[in-house]
Amino acid sequence: MTRERTGRPDDEPNDGNDTMDEVAGELTAEMLRADEREVQLPPALAARLIAMGEAAVARTGRTPVPAARRNWLGASGWILAAAAVAAWVLVPRGPARPAPAAPATAVAALRDSLLTGPRVVRAAWGASKDPNAAGAAGEVLWDPVTQRGVMRFTGLRANDPREAQYQLWIFDAARDERYPVDGGVFDIGPDGEVLVRIDARIPVQKATLFAVTLERPGGVVVSTRERLVLAAPVA
Repeated sequence: MTRERTGRPDDEPNDGNDTMDEVAGELTAEMLRADEREVQLPPALAARLIAMGEAAVARTGRTPVPAARRNWLGASGWILAAAAVAAWVLVPRGPARPAPAAPATAVAALRDSLLTGPRVVRAAWGASKDPNAAGAAGEVLWDPVTQRGVMRFTGLRANDPREAQYQLWIFDAARDERYPVDGGVFDIGPDGEVLVRIDARIPVQKATLFAVTLERPGGVVVSTRERLVLAAPVA
């Protein structure tokens, strides 16, 4: 059978590309058969690919480059085969795990748990005269024991995080009111009700007031309170 020339010098040994294409095809078939099921790569097939790669490197002293005419799914067969072997052999393929809860779902679940908590502080937002607060409402739920909390907002104007972000401040009876606890920065999108997890930077002993200001992107260490948007005093 006449073989197509690859452009290599006649004295350069063949790197076994025909065999590589054959094994790559076998690997493709195995992966297609696997579909959504948990299937291990056959050990014999993995061993053949690894041995062929080691032999090619030993002969040439470099990673072999197969002829351009040999193509498997848009790239050289041995490259994709080797990558697939790495994925099958090195990555654990244990039982499928459920995807982690989406952030919004997790915050909603936290809020539901706080609503039934016996020690939870609950305070309603009051709007300031800031234009971003027009029509805004909602509440704060805060558990002083677990130091967890959730804010709910409705009607609060959406912000462009490239220009400004909202920042929560928690006033603590045990601290100087000039330096409330940073409760984290957050953004408001255009969609209706928004739930935001409170991210207090340090423990709060006794919350007396929750306040939201509009600050530069990333927030500030100490707010001038020039853009005080909402406040929720604790009864």
